[in-house]
Amino acid sequence: MKWQYTTAQFVTRGLGDESGASDLEAALNQLGADGWELVSSTIYHNVEAGQDVLLLTFKRPVA
Repeated sequence: MKWQYTTAQFVTRGLGDESGASDLEAALNQLGADGWELVSSTIYHNVEAGQDVLLLTFKRPVA
């Protein structure tokens, strides 16, 4: 089986930040509806911007 991959990034204020939770949930629901499956999540700090970023990687079978 061949796979197609995509990523999505969400800026947060830290692990306890709930302010963007509904936007994140809506985005995840849309990706799931489009056939994407979450396979990896990483949080990193963008030093230049002074922000934490949640990086999500998704895959789905190639049609």
